[in-house]
Amino acid sequence: MLNRRHYLAELEPSAREALVPALLEGLPHTMRDEATENAVLKAFLEERIPGIVCRPTRVCREGQGQLGFSFPIRIEEQRVRSSLIVSGDQVSGFVSPYEVMDRAVSEFPPVHPALRFISGHGERFGVRLGLIGSAALAAVTGLAYVRPASDLDILVDAEHGGDIEAFYRAVTSLCGELGISVDAELEVDISTGVKLSEYLSRSKTVLVKKIDGVDLVDRDKLSVFSAVSMLEKDRSNGVSGERTIFPAMSTI
Repeated sequence: MLNRRHYLAELEPSAREALVPALLEGLPHTMRDEATENAVLKAFLEERIPGIVCRPTRVCREGQGQLGFSFPIRIEEQRVRSSLIVSGDQVSGFVSPYEVMDRAVSEFPPVHPALRFISGHGERFGVRLGLIGSAALAAVTGLAYVRPASDLDILVDAEHGGDIEAFYRAVTSLCGELGISVDAELEVDISTGVKLSEYLSRSKTVLVKKIDGVDLVDRDKLSVFSAVSMLEKDRSNGVSGERTIFPAMSTI
């Protein structure tokens, strides 16, 4: 699971103590004052915030991966973050973005004012949604990661299908009404994502994010894009296109 972007990773208790030096070393140099380090250690050791599986920025050996840590702490509007390398035996469990979303929509009050509206649009158009970013951390920790005007980051499961384009139009309209921003990523394969707005644009290439890097890929070479083309063609012929299934992106 250390190759699954956006998954939340819970660390073994003994691993947290052992990883403290690496955690502090991963802080930006401008955020290494005593007060900030103490707040970071409180969140890491006492509040036990999870790590986020992310693309490694340093060498990982076999069985290792990188976790990013985002703290409910800001310095002059900049969120405090760190990252470190872990081995599989230091992780006690993982939570997928889709599991986080299921948990978040059942909470009251919701962790973000737009969350239930967007979840409702997902149900309406048959789109499976995951929750990532600050709202995901707020949902699993109960800590103050989210402010009223915070962006909302979501993951859209391409293989689940649904009318993804209609969902995106509805969410875009909702964002305008609420005055908030939603950043949606389309997960087209295991740990492979494309920005949804870019994917639905008419650009010739799209930026594909994977656990081992990023690639600029011809849009029509994505195996999932053929499904979108058929969906658009069906609409032009008066077919709704709902429940269109997007195959995995095996060509990259």
